[in-house]
Amino acid sequence: MSSLDPTNASIHETGDSETRDILFPNQIEELSQVAIDIIELTILSNQGGSLAKVVWFSKTAGDEFGGRMNFEKFETQNIEQLVAFLKQVIEKIGFPKSKILIKATGGGAIKYFHKLQSELGVVVDREDEMECLITGLFMRATFVCLVANTSGLNFLVRQIPNEVFTYDERRVETPLVFEDPPKELFPYILVNIGSGVSILKVTSFETYERISGTSLGGGTLWGLLSMLTSANSFDEMLELSKEGDNKNVDMLVGDIYGGDYPKIGLKATTIASSFGKVFKADREERKKFREEDISRSLLYLVSNNIGQIAYLNAQAHGIQRIYFSGFFIRGHPVTMNTLNYAINFWSKGKIKALFLRHEGYLGAFGAFLRFSQKRRMSFSENFSLTQSIGSLSHAAVGAALDAQASTGKFPLLRDPAGYVADTIDLGGGDSRMQFYWLDLLDRNLKDLVALVLQWQGHTDGTVAARAAAFENIYRDHLQRLRKEPNAYGRLSVRSLLNLREQCLREMGFNDVFEEVKKNENDVALAQYLTVVNRIDASSEDQLIKHLTDNILAGNMYDWGSQPVKEMIQKGGFGFEEAKSKVVPSEKYDNLDALKARLLGPHPYKKAVVFVDNSGADVVLGLCEFQTFIESKPGIIPFARYLLSKGTQVILAANTRPSINDVTSYELDKILSDIAAMDPIISRALKLMKLKVIGTGSASPCLDFQHVNEELTAECADADFIVIEGMGRAIHTNFYVKFTVDCLKIAVFKNPQAAKVLGASMYEGMRIFEAA
Repeated sequence: MSSLDPTNASIHETGDSETRDILFPNQIEELSQVAIDIIELTILSNQGGSLAKVVWFSKTAGDEFGGRMNFEKFETQNIEQLVAFLKQVIEKIGFPKSKILIKATGGGAIKYFHKLQSELGVVVDREDEMECLITGLFMRATFVCLVANTSGLNFLVRQIPNEVFTYDERRVETPLVFEDPPKELFPYILVNIGSGVSILKVTSFETYERISGTSLGGGTLWGLLSMLTSANSFDEMLELSKEGDNKNVDMLVGDIYGGDYPKIGLKATTIASSFGKVFKADREERKKFREEDISRSLLYLVSNNIGQIAYLNAQAHGIQRIYFSGFFIRGHPVTMNTLNYAINFWSKGKIKALFLRHEGYLGAFGAFLRFSQKRRMSFSENFSLTQSIGSLSHAAVGAALDAQASTGKFPLLRDPAGYVADTIDLGGGDSRMQFYWLDLLDRNLKDLVALVLQWQGHTDGTVAARAAAFENIYRDHLQRLRKEPNAYGRLSVRSLLNLREQCLREMGFNDVFEEVKKNENDVALAQYLTVVNRIDASSEDQLIKHLTDNILAGNMYDWGSQPVKEMIQKGGFGFEEAKSKVVPSEKYDNLDALKARLLGPHPYKKAVVFVDNSGADVVLGLCEFQTFIESKPGIIPFARYLLSKGTQVILAANTRPSINDVTSYELDKILSDIAAMDPIISRALKLMKLKVIGTGSASPCLDFQHVNEELTAECADADFIVIEGMGRAIHTNFYVKFTVDCLKIAVFKNPQAAKVLGASMYEGMRIFEAA
């Protein structure tokens, strides 16, 4: 069987479905496996029913990078639809049926085993349901042989950003708060709520046990509501409960004592007896109870009891972490809030109820992961096509997870556990800040689409339609985020820019600036020697200021900055004009400290330089070509200067295209061409003193939690870091400290970011921080 590479996997958001796929940007091989999780629920309703969840891997058309983990679900009463869908998936995979394997789990895997195997003509392998749940939750970043391995639940928690969250309506502004991955994964309690409830204690990747459970679960709620209300589906039942008021049905502490009972810590609103008021009513009065109130009361009854049982088990086993899963939850606010209330009440606030955005797919995803003998990959959630967790959910999941080469945390972070990439948190309740960025990106959409049409309109007849679809999809996302800022995870400038990139790629625009960058780089190479000869004529004391001044000037050419873009579109915005526009900074300029260190007796041994844009920053298709070297006039010359001091230099560039950022592939070609005319660069490349390594990223920002493993290994012994550009050094990593010396260099080209950080527009930031 082929193996799955989960590096930099991410969730993919677009559409109205209830789940999102996972993108695997570094997966090269096609996979011949499909996984299904068929849960059998007995529900007394015509339309309620069992669910079958399907997970399968596909390569992305027109994209040489990675692949995508896809999700779909069916009611098992429509089992023929499921079989027909699986036939389509098998056909698209394109492998001979003898090489295709379906991993099935859940009760329906037994019930429908022979039907699936005979009608699909492929091997169907049944997997243990509980092992698959855990496999789906906590998969290790790198592992070998997952038979009987408890890494699935591990997978989502460790690999997918913003997978785990808490929900508490006492936090009025932000009831949904995302949780960072725990420092120690084990032990934990997993409460899986289906028709009944199973409670598992997981103590390692390989060991778990079922320690408890209850028959009072989803089947109880759905069955009773089917008899007591007119609802015909679970969604209708949840909708009823949303509009209900349980105090009209339940007997509360206040009904008994006339208020709080402080001696034993009970508030007047605490439920003393579920359905207690129904018992006291006569037969005629009972007919007057509203379906909405009945639904709310029953939901509270079931959820409160599950929460209490879960807490008691956690207390008995000395465990502080409780995850809730199962399609019973489905992101329903009242359900999650009730479970949270129960855990908080019984633990006296010491334990949180933890929820998962992909909780309904743990079993299917775990079954998929268990087939492979060897996997090295990371995942990133792709939100270009989104799916709500449930009809009433406040959160969503991507329609796909993107797969890519394995990544790890950057080894030179001073505080790896406390690392936060984003400088400004837009999801913290400041609506003015949220709307500023949402409005800005919305206004820029029209210009971006115009550039797409200008630069790629000649490639095929579908460009205009695809560009219009991109504009509509991204604008729809922005509108949703106005109402639900944390729908796709923590809202930040980085998440908004990443979402834009995902939407572009989803519509087939993998590298909008490709041709422009090629043309600019050709012009650049013709002028390279003139530039470096002028630099070489400077004294070393002048050289450091000259090089870093030029980096700042080059950083002005940023099409993503609306004010800069307008200046470029007017024409006449050449390099000298850009250089004169940069404002010296009193607050964020440590040039003297940088010069003292570089001119000192002990040169750096190894430097890693995180580079920013390619030459397309300058042109925007509207003014005369500038050169790559002049548009980034300090990056290669600055690396060249470090090489002259005996420093090994690693140039870290995006692995995949992102607007006009230079990629590692493009940078490799540029250096190869330069080596033909510059003996310093040529010698450095031959001696491996100068290398280009991809970061594993396809973003204009930089997240040090997910860096290409090759780069993390290469940087382990580096003693100098350079981070260049507004996306990498201002929008992200502005406050981050490292265990080695670091230079952060960029220009403030956004007025809001400048204001928040106490700077001015076009102020040049040159922060040198000693270890």
